[in-house]
Amino acid sequence: MCSSEEARSTLKPIFDKYCKAIDEQQWNKDSILRAKLKELYPSFQAASFYDADAVLIQTGKKCVYGREAIKQELEKIENLMGKTTTKVSGEDYQMTTEFIILNVNFDTSTDKMGVVKGKTTQIWRKRNDTYLIYHEEFSFT
Repeated sequence: MCSSEEARSTLKPIFDKYCKAIDEQQWNKDSILRAKLKELYPSFQAASFYDADAVLIQTGKKCVYGREAIKQELEKIENLMGKTTTKVSGEDYQMTTEFIILNVNFDTSTDKMGVVKGKTTQIWRKRNDTYLIYHEEFSFT
């Protein structure tokens, strides 16, 4: 088992880019405009942080499988919330040789719903030289 400090130092920069992509509502890396943005700002598309076999679970409500379905689900959440700014707290990192598990609390300020609070657990899987979200569970409190 690896240390939680090693897990944090490995995943924190990637997780910060993921949070930025979510707040900037950059869901997809496939369009021409997004391709140009990716040249200028690598890794800012939220869907690109998910493994092709990832699952996204809203605890007790819904589960979606695969990067494209997750992108569509994130777009639905965007339509409900509008523009968002998220602050995370209580970050807890755990690491094995192939996975990093991250538990966080979040406070998301939204244009349409006010402040939404919740928690998420993400399991990031090592793929080549980076980590991708393989499993994510979230709930609103």
